[in-house]
Formats: sequence, C-alpha cells, structure tokens
Amino acid sequence: MAGAVDPVAYVLNTNGETLSKISLYTGAVNNNIVVIGSDADCYPNQIVIRDTLAYVIASGTDEIQIVNLNTEQSLGFINTGAFSNPYWMDFYDSRYLYVTLQLNNSLAKIDVIDRKKLIEIPVGLSPAGLAITNNKVYVANSRYDYGTGGWESPGTVSVLDAVSGMIIKTIEVDLNPQFMAVDDLGRVHVVCTGDYYTVPGVVNVIDPVGDTVVASLVTGGSPGQISIGPDHTAYLAAAGWTSAGFVYTYNALTLQAYHISGNPIEVDWNCMTAVAYQDSTCFTGSFTDYINVIDSAGVNQGRYAVGSGPIHIDFNYLPGDATGDFAVDLLDILLLIDWIYNEGPPPAYPLWRGNANGDDAYNLLDILHLISYVYSEGARPVAGPRWVR
Repeated sequence: MAGAVDPVAYVLNTNGETLSKISLYTGAVNNNIVVIGSDADCYPNQIVIRDTLAYVIASGTDEIQIVNLNTEQSLGFINTGAFSNPYWMDFYDSRYLYVTLQLNNSLAKIDVIDRKKLIEIPVGLSPAGLAITNNKVYVANSRYDYGTGGWESPGTVSVLDAVSGMIIKTIEVDLNPQFMAVDDLGRVHVVCTGDYYTVPGVVNVIDPVGDTVVASLVTGGSPGQISIGPDHTAYLAAAGWTSAGFVYTYNALTLQAYHISGNPIEVDWNCMTAVAYQDSTCFTGSFTDYINVIDSAGVNQGRYAVGSGPIHIDFNYLPGDATGDFAVDLLDILLLIDWIYNEGPPPAYPLWRGNANGDDAYNLLDILHLISYVYSEGARPVAGPRWVR
C-alpha cells in the first residue's frame, strides 16, 4: 500500500490541557500524549486534524498550537494577539484558516505555513463558531455583552468573502448563536443556544444562495456543538446539568426532530461535544471524563475513559482515502473513476477525502494524482478545504 494508518479518535481535554487518543481498531486509550498550550491555564477549545498535523486552539494563551501526530510532539504556536481569546476555526484551503477572536469582536485570517496572522476583520459582538462553504465564511456572533453579563437580541451571522475577507452581509438569527455545520445541500445550520434559562435553543438554517434564514427548528434546552453525519443526522451536544448529559438529533435535510429536549439521548453528565464519525456513529464527550459512542438511534456503542474535561474530538482521516478504509491504494482510484465517470457511489464521509490534489474540485486530476502516488512515488495526497461535502 502507498499509505495506510490505523483509525484514531483524538480527544482534546480542556481541564487537563492534553490530548488523548483512542485506537478505533483495538479500543486502546492513550491519555495525555501531548501537553497543550505554551503556559498554564490555556483553556484549549477545539482540535482540527489535517492529515498528519493537528491544530489546537488554546483560548487562554491566545494561540493555535500545531502538533505532529506521527511523533506526538508540538511543532510550535501561532499567536493571535494578547487577550484576543481565539475560539473556533475552520480551514479555507491548505494554507489559510479563519479563527474567531471573541474578546476582539473580530475574525482573523491565519497563514499556517508562515505561522502568522494576516488580517483581522471586525464582525459582531463576541463571535463564537464559524463555517466555510461556497467560498464564504459564516461567523456566529453570540452578541454576549461582558459589561451587562447578557446576550443582545437578536443574534447575528456575519457573511464574509473567504478570499478578500470583506463582509458581504449580516443575517439576524435567534438568541446566542454559538456553533455551525454545513449539510449536504450546502446550507448552514446555526445553533442558537438561548440564554440557558428562559429562552430555549433553536437551529436556524441559512441558504447560502440568498444568505437568508429559510427554516428553523426549536430544539428546546441549551444545545451547543453540532456535527452532521453521513446519514444526514445532525447531532447537538446539549449539556445536561443533573444526573445525565443530553444529545439532540434531527434530520439535517428535512429538519425532522428525532431526539430534542422532550426526549433527549442520555449520555454521561454535562455533554459538551458531539462529533459524527464516518460509520454514522457519534462520539460524545462529557465532563465525567468519558467518551460515549452512540448510533443515530441513541444506542450506546462504546465508552472510553479519557483525560480531564473532553471538549472536542477529531479523527485522522486520510486525504486520498476515497473508500474510507484508512489506506490509499488502487481501490481509491477505482472508486473515483466509478464516481466521476459512471455515477457510482461517492467517496466516504467526509467527501474531501476524495479531493486528492486539494484543489476544491473532484475530477480527473484527483485520479491522476492518486495514480502517480500509488504507482510512481508521486506526491502524497493533500488536505484541501476542511468541510467540503
């Protein structure tokens, strides 16, 4: 085989300020493999894996840490500015990412090759999550006012051109927009958490063609992180402050509610993250320091003890691995040929694994790139845009 890896789930532990890894072949857990942050109290918040590198936001120390997953060593940090509080990021392409800076009320464009902040764009008050699709950046402005200790209403979403960084439009949404995900129709699902007390959670759906809210689903409760799986099930981490933690689910295409505040899926107490995997299961992280794996019906499929305070999860998907078997070989070439020319099945979730040359397109060039890599010792497949579907 030209390239192969064991499938691994990497868990970011915010209290322990470390990474854990779960072997999805053996079930073995290795805790605290890498220390996160350049100093104590770094409050890590998000991990994004791109091939052999992990990018980790450390909000408290105002930096993005780069980790080599092969050696399990830190490669360094990208500083976002003192007291900027970086919160959430997404890649535009193989070189540039955007990250929200909550305390600066802004969005920063980062060059991960030169490891520096290029520009900073003012957006709304206290920006949180973001998503990139259709060459646009969508930023959820939670509009939390640190002076009054409350949220201004309505919440807003800033829409920016991903190349220039210019603001195109501002969209009004429900109270306290926090996180986003893109469905297979290219629509942006915005999770509006509410005020954790009297105002219930709502998901607003934005059509990127007109950049308007075209549908909404009242979930109730206080939903947070969202992930949409390959079977179109949307998973929402919905905390849970008493005896159990909650996950909400719905159909991302139809907005049919499966499990919301009246009938949530129960996992461990205080569920803070829910991330879909390629097999249509979902990995949930709770502050009991466990990862629960559930299927789309809510049936428990596994449970792993990890580090302190798991806050986010990502997987070591391989660019070029169109079949989803964690190897790059002839089978991937054949799948792409069948998909592109014979309307065969598409690449495995997430779809960007089939974009072997990282150019945000799926065509003959990807097939030729894989043939060169597998048979002629050509260049490795590269990670292109993160959430292209």
